[in-house]
Formats: sequence, structure tokens, C-alpha cells
Amino acid sequence: MRNYILLSLLAAVSFAISGIFNKLASKHAIKERWPLLFYYYVTFFPFALLIPFIAKLEFPAGNWLTLFLYSFFFFLGNICFFTAIFKTDVSVLAPFFQLQAVFIAILAFLFLGERFPITNYLWIALILAGVVLVSLDERMTLKSFFRKKTLLIIFMQFFHALANLYAGFALKAMDFWNLNLWSTVASSFFVLLFVPLLAEFKLKVSFKQLKPLLIVNFFSFIGATSLFAAFQTNLTISSAISMLTAPIVLFISVILSKFRPEFLEHHTAKVYVVRTIGIMLILLAALKISLGGQK
Repeated sequence: MRNYILLSLLAAVSFAISGIFNKLASKHAIKERWPLLFYYYVTFFPFALLIPFIAKLEFPAGNWLTLFLYSFFFFLGNICFFTAIFKTDVSVLAPFFQLQAVFIAILAFLFLGERFPITNYLWIALILAGVVLVSLDERMTLKSFFRKKTLLIIFMQFFHALANLYAGFALKAMDFWNLNLWSTVASSFFVLLFVPLLAEFKLKVSFKQLKPLLIVNFFSFIGATSLFAAFQTNLTISSAISMLTAPIVLFISVILSKFRPEFLEHHTAKVYVVRTIGIMLILLAALKISLGGQK
């Protein structure tokens, strides 16, 4: 098996584990939005400090505005995410990440002049149908989709798509390692300046509460490193394999739902069947959009 395939699989598994522990942190460790957001960033710092030992650093002299905008939109997306995470199943969160394929395609069309194939409208509609399905619960009504928590996740994906647009601009002048490190520096401005004020300086937690977030960022770091290493060899196949995060999360959620229903989430078999169908539609459409390319 080729290295980029193994690296992409490692990325998918790592992102799945990271997502699950993020949900566990919100459910069992830090149960308030602002402290959870604050320590999510803080616990990433130790991993960012490893970068100077791995890659050559270059000072981003003329790229601070791009890094600032990337970090700002990513920060806004994370506010939406850490507001919604307390009431959203992890098996719902993971598939919603494929909405970025829709937003990035639209933003690339609007701001980068990339042509938008007509067939992509069909795939976008299919992604939206899949997103509706994965948001359903036992009531099986559209009200499950039109909830505040669902809309917050959609806004998160929009802001993160904007962030990725600026990440693309930044990567023309620097490599992934430098983007990761210097965007962490830029992000610290928002986190340290605004979050303590919003939390009214009530940020005290124990080390035990931080453990899940350390695991989150460890696997996020491994996942991002593996995926970008895979991208250096093959972008298309690596991107497709990395989409396996959603079914991996769903599989783990179903297993835990059966044996440890109080640990993560619990729904009927019917709900998980519907969510599986939704994930399949989302992955198919996201893959088609990713492979569509330009005309």
C-alpha cells in the first residue's frame, strides 16, 4: 500500500478520535463554552512548539494580514462550534464538516475566478439532503434540522471555509508548518484578549479536565501532519480517503451507544440507519465536487 494512502487513513482515524474526545470533553470535563474554547487553544500550544524542531521557520514578513484573517475566521467558526457542541451528537457533527466542500467551491467561484461546473449544483443539493438526514433524531421531523445548534454548525463550516480560503493564500508564501505555527501566534491574540473577558475571567479548571483536550489536540496535530504529508504526493485520493472520518465516528458512536449509552450518545437503530444514508449521500457528493475540478 502506498504511503499517501496510509497517511490519509491515519489522518481520517486521527480526526475521528479528535472529534470524539472533543465531544467527551464538553460532556464530561469542561461544560461551559468559553472555558472549553479557551483551553482548546491553550492545549494546542505545546504541540505548536514542536514545529521549530520539525521544520525550518520563516518569519512571515508580508503575510500577517492573511494570517490574521485566517485566524479570525477560524476563531469565529470555533465560537459557533463550541456553542453547539454541548447539544449536538458527535455523529451529527462529523458529517457536517463536508459542507466546507460546498462553501469552498462557492467562495473559489466568487473570489478566485474558478469556474463552477453546472453539475456541482446537483451535488450541493445532495449534500444538503444528506445534512438534513444526519441531523434527524427519533422524531424524524425537519424541526431537528432547523434548530439553533444545527445552524451554528453550518455557520461554523462557512467561517472555516473562509479561513481555508485565506490559508490557501498564505500557503503560496509559506509551507504548512509555518502556517500552523504563525497562525497559532495570531490566534493567541483573539483567545487571550477576548475569551477571558467573555468568560468574566472564570476559567479555572483542573488538569484532569484538560486531559481530553490534550488528547483532542494530539490527534488533531497527528491528523493534520499526516494529511498534508499525503497531499504532497497525491491530493485527490488523499482528500477522498480523509473523508472517512464521518463513517468512522458514526461506527464508534453506534458501538458506544449499545454498550455505553451514557458515555457519548444514544439513539435507536432507525436513527443511525437514516444518519448512515445521510453520510453516504454527503460523502458521494463531496467527493464529486472535489473531483470536479475546473472547466
